Amino acid sequence: MRGTLMLAQVSQEELTHKILHTWEEAKHSWLIPIHIGPIDLSINKIIWFLFLGAAITFLILFIGARMLKDRPGAYQVIVEETYGFGRNYLGGQIGEEGMKWFPYTLSIFVFLLTLNIMGLIPNTYPVTSNLSFTATLAFITFALTHYMGIKKNGAGAYFKSWVPGGLPVKVFFAPFMFLIHTLSEIARPITLAIRLYANMLAGHLIIFVFLSFILYAGGFFSTAGALVTVVSVPAAIVFYAFEIFVAILQAYIFAILTQVYIELAIYAEDH
Repeated sequence: MRGTLMLAQVSQEELTHKILHTWEEAKHSWLIPIHIGPIDLSINKIIWFLFLGAAITFLILFIGARMLKDRPGAYQVIVEETYGFGRNYLGGQIGEEGMKWFPYTLSIFVFLLTLNIMGLIPNTYPVTSNLSFTATLAFITFALTHYMGIKKNGAGAYFKSWVPGGLPVKVFFAPFMFLIHTLSEIARPITLAIRLYANMLAGHLIIFVFLSFILYAGGFFSTAGALVTVVSVPAAIVFYAFEIFVAILQAYIFAILTQVYIELAIYAEDH
């Protein structure tokens, strides 16, 4: 009761500050300072949940694959279904050569899904709503895509494939088309990073906003606050359920696009 009364007395300015600085304050929570010269390698709340997500992913994909039994339990069923999902819906989008990459993209899917779901638990940190993290993953996709394109086709053939054949006045249009394709390649990691970051951040903010309506209306014990509670709390619950769906969808979109980009690069000369 005392905690509820204190919450009801939070001012609008304090509430706004709390909502906007939830992500910023995580940088200074659970801090273990580590400095190597001018380089700051400190571990904070963001990194702790990043490590936890990686550990859960490792537990599901690596350890689970090495503990298979003739009579599977619930844990093995989850591992096998996850593997089957990867083979059926991630690998081989364009050709069989792409199947070699589905273990990586399946790991990305499980890793992002784990982080997305963890971020919905109170007092955790939504790592995927951090642009630095999503940008790093997107850059890895960008680097792997062009590495495989050059490795499989050769640098000359790979970059030549960026210009479609049969262009009229090729001397004029070829550089223009190469520039357009270059810009589209640069845009891919940017859109990958921003899509995941923006969707996860927006979902958390919407839930915050609906719950904050109670305090803006005067708190739980005011007449207006009670009326707003009847609307805002169910709405927040609906959006929370919807965020679970978004968490799954965004993890899959990032993983499937990573797979497609890598396969497009592998088969660049053929297409």
